[in-house]
Amino acid sequence: GGVTVYCGLDAYLNPLHKDSDRNTEFASGTYSSAIGSCTAWFEPYVAPAIASAGAGGLANSWLGSALLPATLAYATVKGVGWYDWGNSGLNDLEMKINGLTS
Repeated sequence: GGVTVYCGLDAYLNPLHKDSDRNTEFASGTYSSAIGSCTAWFEPYVAPAIASAGAGGLANSWLGSALLPATLAYATVKGVGWYDWGNSGLNDLEMKINGLTS
């Protein structure tokens, strides 16, 4: 839900989007998030996997129970949903901001 709200606000308030393209931007952002989110299913299993590997102290810490799972989930969502690997690691907006496209 939160990502969809963000995509909507970005599509309608971001001055880099043309008025005629705002619905397309919203649909693109929402679709990318939806397909990428399907890859984050493993997030609740990271800390238990760390604990079963014999690193219970790490699994019970903030690093093992919050930061590492969230970072891994973000990497899969961003990598799968936002098409980073096909565009030199940049999505369409990042390429536009960096002057690589018009």
